[in-house]
Amino acid sequence: MSLYENTKLYDLVHGPFADSETFEFYYQMAVRYGPKVLDAACGTGHILIPLAEAGIDVCGFDISPEMLAACERKAAEKNVTVDVWLDDLRGFRSEQRFDLIFVAGNSFQHLMTDEDISAAFRPIKTHLNPNGRVLIEMFNPSWPLLMREPEKRLMVGQFGDHILTEDSVYDAANRTSHTTWHFWHRPTGNETSLTYNSREYFYKDVTELFSLNGFVIENHFGEFDLSPYDEEMSSKHLVIASPKANG
Repeated sequence: MSLYENTKLYDLVHGPFADSETFEFYYQMAVRYGPKVLDAACGTGHILIPLAEAGIDVCGFDISPEMLAACERKAAEKNVTVDVWLDDLRGFRSEQRFDLIFVAGNSFQHLMTDEDISAAFRPIKTHLNPNGRVLIEMFNPSWPLLMREPEKRLMVGQFGDHILTEDSVYDAANRTSHTTWHFWHRPTGNETSLTYNSREYFYKDVTELFSLNGFVIENHFGEFDLSPYDEEMSSKHLVIASPKANG
């Protein structure tokens, strides 16, 4: 089963709502580059709902019906109105245009081919207002983690009554990882295994990614505290870019 079909366990790990550091980063970006904001691949709304609650003019979409249903349920529980719809990052459509489009977490990394990536950048560019920006968040790869023994489980952490371990297989030729999360429920002894695939981006890959798809990088942060990206030390790529003038 895919990780994105089990919203309860997904939110157990990622949190039903963004932590303060994550929220503060996206709130700052929304205020700086807004006012009209799109959360592309919004998932269960862990960023979208707090932004809407804070008065940001934000809407979102996701490819997963389960994720959207959880988003709408969580928003209703907080008495927050959200505008969300079912759509695919690779070719989404809206009559609205946006000042900031962001793809949070590792959602962009689930685009596994060059064709999928180009198919995502095209509607992003189409749906940006003049002087609009795109913000994409990705993990900064760790070679020791990528090259670990494929069958060896690593401890991720304890989340409520669940112990989470993972194993992962890295395909260096295609820079892709296949990861399985194993949730062991301590009270019952039952285990649930959920999978996801991701494409890994090193610094050179990131610069090529935006340039080849018609965008100019304006800022490249390595953490939510706005620290500049450092290839050795940063845990993330947080890239803000605008369309090339002739792109």
